[in-house]
Amino acid sequence: MMVHKTIKRLVFVSFILTGIQACYFDNELELYGETECDTTSVTFSDDVEFIISANCATSGCHVSGGTGNGNFETYAGINQKVQNGSFEQRVIVEQSMPPDGFLSECDIQVLQQWLNDGAPNN
Repeated sequence: MMVHKTIKRLVFVSFILTGIQACYFDNELELYGETECDTTSVTFSDDVEFIISANCATSGCHVSGGTGNGNFETYAGINQKVQNGSFEQRVIVEQSMPPDGFLSECDIQVLQQWLNDGAPNN
């Protein structure tokens, strides 16, 4: 009987210890170390378009028929929000977009550089 209780306790403690070891959050800096963020020649077609299509112009959001305010499937749709200041306010200043995740620090730097350059369509 005593052996049975001891085994139950050992099993319980092992589950707890396993659970504690399994609970951690990955940190981009810890996973990949310092990464170079090149903002020397940011272009819409090479840099910005990918960030927006991966994070904003996604199914049901900033696309035709989506719930997001504006259509980001084209430069013209994005540029409308850039010109009225709402793109920079929501993405860079408030960082409230995208709502279900976050942009990496490099993505934010790339977008900021693009905005600083006048948000050209190149």
